[in-house]
Amino acid sequence: MPDYRLGLDIRMLENSGIGTYLRGLLWGFEALGIHKNLAVFGPKPDATHPERIFSAPIYSIREQLQYPARLKQCRLWHAPHYNVPLRKGRTKLVVTIHDIIHWIFRKQFLSPIQAAYAGFMLKKAVSSADQIIAVSHHTQKDLIDHFHAPEQKITVIHQGVDETCRELAPAELAPAFEKIREKYKVPQDFFLYVGLIKPHKNILRLTRLFRRLKQVGKVRASLVLIGRKDKAYPPGYEALASLSSTQDIFYLPSIEPQELKVFYNQALALVHPSLYEGFGLTLLEAMGSGTPVLTTNSSSIPEVVDDAALRVDATDESEMGNALIRLDQDARLRESLRVKGLERVKYFSWKETARKTAAVYEKALAEK
Repeated sequence: MPDYRLGLDIRMLENSGIGTYLRGLLWGFEALGIHKNLAVFGPKPDATHPERIFSAPIYSIREQLQYPARLKQCRLWHAPHYNVPLRKGRTKLVVTIHDIIHWIFRKQFLSPIQAAYAGFMLKKAVSSADQIIAVSHHTQKDLIDHFHAPEQKITVIHQGVDETCRELAPAELAPAFEKIREKYKVPQDFFLYVGLIKPHKNILRLTRLFRRLKQVGKVRASLVLIGRKDKAYPPGYEALASLSSTQDIFYLPSIEPQELKVFYNQALALVHPSLYEGFGLTLLEAMGSGTPVLTTNSSSIPEVVDDAALRVDATDESEMGNALIRLDQDARLRESLRVKGLERVKYFSWKETARKTAAVYEKALAEK
């Protein structure tokens, strides 16, 4: 049986969110030349390393049955999510916890079984991990407050931003956006939301508010929403299931990665009205693209955007509506936020994320 120094679970590599984190982390490891001691375990067949196949779905019984054989091959295992092995043996365990949304909103959004699972696994991740990586100070605080995680076991490592998230020159943007307009029939001027259509993202409040603003002529631009829906929604959020394109609101379940860069560049602003974020990668992607950002004061968001975004109370529709009107009408405000965002995004790098993560690995391996 092979003996790998470091093992990384990449089953969620193609996902949004944690998938973006994994892709950025792997890129950072390779850019720094520290990827050679790393073995990745994922669902795709690998003729060279068949022992690295890890095909079990996350949150499944099969996952726990397949864990032991994978962990025995590694001195250290990095779980990028809280679905950790229930038994890790002698293998050191590092877990990245992005947020505890499933716990914070368990009463509103989860069934009793889902809530019990989330609580059990988060407690297990905190107790069994040798080291915990939290992607924000807010997530660190949540882990301490809700699960009594030892502060000395947690390292806060911010996520990075893809270096391809950049401002496009007008000569590059114009023809690229014309192709998108032809394909998706979106208007020239629009606000943009990018992310999963989940209840805590506050999309229901945003769409209802936006429709009212359009009806009374307070906003000239339209709204484009890009992201997948959930398979089911809790009571009170059924309208998200039937979300579709209208005259003023355009809903696109998915687009190509290269198209997203064009959407960011063309948008008047990114609107991210979330009630809770462990970090908020789309905020960085927008700022890196020179896109003004309207977001909220919730959870980790101020930690990420600082003063480079227009921030409002996530539950105050009047405040959010006034911010949308200002951004719609005030080009000088948009330019100010564009400049601040481009400066702010310089503080976030996948190379730095990878370097700090490697240091956590060494710290865990050095422990008795």
